[in-house]
Amino acid sequence: MTDIKNKILKLVNKNNEYVLALSGGVDSAVLASIFNELNLSYRTIFVNHNQKDSSLLQKSAEQIAKHLETSHENIISDLEENASETKMREKRYGLLFDNLKKDEILVTGHHKDDKVETFLINLFRGTRLKGLTSIKAENENLLRPLINTKKSEIQDYAIKNNIAFTEDTTNQNNEISRNWIRNELIPEVNERFPGEINKKISNLILEIEVLLESKVEARKFIKFAKGYFEVPLLLIQENDSRSNYLISLISSSVGQSGLRGDDLKKIFLSITSGNHVSYHKNWVVSNQSGLVVFIEKEMWKLNSDEDMTFGYFNFQHTKKCNYSNNWKLGIPKNIVENFNLSSISSGDKISINGSSQKVSEVLRSFGVKEPLREVWPIAKIDNKVIWIPGVRKSDLVKDFDSENNKHIITTSIEKSNFESI
Repeated sequence: MTDIKNKILKLVNKNNEYVLALSGGVDSAVLASIFNELNLSYRTIFVNHNQKDSSLLQKSAEQIAKHLETSHENIISDLEENASETKMREKRYGLLFDNLKKDEILVTGHHKDDKVETFLINLFRGTRLKGLTSIKAENENLLRPLINTKKSEIQDYAIKNNIAFTEDTTNQNNEISRNWIRNELIPEVNERFPGEINKKISNLILEIEVLLESKVEARKFIKFAKGYFEVPLLLIQENDSRSNYLISLISSSVGQSGLRGDDLKKIFLSITSGNHVSYHKNWVVSNQSGLVVFIEKEMWKLNSDEDMTFGYFNFQHTKKCNYSNNWKLGIPKNIVENFNLSSISSGDKISINGSSQKVSEVLRSFGVKEPLREVWPIAKIDNKVIWIPGVRKSDLVKDFDSENNKHIITTSIEKSNFESI
């Protein structure tokens, strides 16, 4: 058995159902041929983006599937002509995953050279360590069996085994960044510097992955809740790989494609200025009592009347509670239906020791900074603030304490470990 077959055999399971993304090119043609030889259960899909050579490649994919006597389907995308590589990739994956049936696994023909090209693209775009790691062979319901096989090996296999395929002529268009890297940059570097750059970068990727693996323990210091992430300020240092790793994890979780230099500047600006700074989309970052905190205000809020989770605050209704402090509120049962939770509004006031005080100022004196101050939950009855959970109760609830027939509401802070994501 050939080396390529052995690599694939280690990653597949004969009990699984597979869907091969068949492009009509050499990589997926070899992959389909080997899947056929291994008697694996699979079907093929070609995504037609209506670009140059799309019709030719579709015909090639159809011929490959027909020769292998496997079920095949063509899917037409709605992209316009001359769409970017990024848009085509995103559309292709979207259509392929949408087409997967229950328990099916998507298989693509990515190979070792793709890892190197992706490394260089991400490097030039300004990513951090996390963005320089390898394309994984397995990822949930996605499999890349050729990821540790060189392109030249795949081409040699196709020639030796008379596997028909069609070359996509757009691969020669060096206006496309990946093609320029493949066709011009890498050959030029190999000619100028002794040794194969693909091998050097592959080894570097491995070292980066080992380095990041040693930082995995630091993940436990990241806490999160609905619309919220935090990491201890002591762990965030400039020009520190562990700090960059932790921030890159949070950045990915809030929707960033990877950690960028501007992200770090925003975080350190927030730390040094003491002010909250816009981070990504609706997320803001701030320094809160020794923590670097990321908040998305809309996600933090209640989603419905039944939802009792407010950011990291978890509210519960109960009949009995053994403690009495600012984390618990007892109210007469006959007015429970008038109770509601919300974020503070401009002008909200609470009566404390006979004095009407702004809720925002009470939170400020308690050490709560913006933007956390803006989303801190408050409880109202008949539009009057009666409770700032964990901080103060209004004079209005003093009369409630003498009531025997009370409904009790408690709140607790619940943050999950990042490791549980």
